[in-house]
Amino acid sequence: MPDPIYDTFSRDELMPLVPSLFVPGSFLQRAFFPEVFEFDTAEVYFDRVLDDMRMAPLVAPLAPGKIQQPRGFRKETIIPASMKPKNQITGKEVLQRMAGEAIGGEMSAADRAAAIREMYLTQHVERITRRLEWMASSILRTGEVTLTGEDYPTTVVDFDRVNTHTKALTLTARWGESGVSPYANVDAWINEVAEESGAAVDIAVMTGDAWALFAADPMVEKVLDRTLGQTAALDLGFTPGMAGAPQFKGRIGSVEFYVYNDVYHTDALSKQQLLPDYTVLLGSRGGYAGAKLCGVVQHAENEWRPGELFPHEWIESNTGAHFIETITAPILAPKRVNASLCVTVR
Repeated sequence: MPDPIYDTFSRDELMPLVPSLFVPGSFLQRAFFPEVFEFDTAEVYFDRVLDDMRMAPLVAPLAPGKIQQPRGFRKETIIPASMKPKNQITGKEVLQRMAGEAIGGEMSAADRAAAIREMYLTQHVERITRRLEWMASSILRTGEVTLTGEDYPTTVVDFDRVNTHTKALTLTARWGESGVSPYANVDAWINEVAEESGAAVDIAVMTGDAWALFAADPMVEKVLDRTLGQTAALDLGFTPGMAGAPQFKGRIGSVEFYVYNDVYHTDALSKQQLLPDYTVLLGSRGGYAGAKLCGVVQHAENEWRPGELFPHEWIESNTGAHFIETITAPILAPKRVNASLCVTVR
């Protein structure tokens, strides 16, 4: 119920106000980090199973068998940085008409305040999603992510991907150069992922300029199956043509090919690309098995409960300032980081 004194809402009432809408720029998260795990501690962890590819020992027919000690797994623990987008609902906003409202205003101040509250909550979710998509891009491109903030010490979270899974073609090996076959390159890189991780690549994500060079290879035209149409993107919950939605280009064997990029603004409002030009990402969704790990939101009003988002609002009694904030403490993590590979092809 709203606070009888300050007319603010409880967390349980704020949660339904966070709309379940498509947020631009979430393709990498949905494709490679689809699961969500909520922890009741500040730390989050995942178990990395260590590869064991030893052969069976050879012994004489009547000799006893040899006990094979399993390599087991390694528990990795991370304390995620918190995200806390926050806004103030001011009297100027509440008492003046909103964008799209009839000239002179047609909403009451209370209705306008509720609409502003929901608008800010939506913006919070969008900004959190953009940060997570940036995080996904970094992990898929480099195998690590660097977290830094004004009140957060710079921390590098390295998932220990093999160095050969981050490549940059140079000189005459670049796509678009004479004698270079992008199709042959991608085929070789798919085999690299399989040899290193044991996982079969089933998705390739390219920026538009990289796709143009790939599609120009005569071999691609021969083997590319375009019959699936956009249903692959629909299966991931995207509407073709919407900003931030991937463009499904076709399938070669069991590998789906997408063109995707998105942009975001820095704090200085300069525009940045999510993926650098000429980027190619290859991955096995099932093998990569990425997830969003959410630490508990450390706020007394949250009562230390696990959860993905904690929206709340308050009014400062001495100034009357009305604030609304959404808190979350997530990090993205893959179970098998070597089931991905990134190449800058030009």
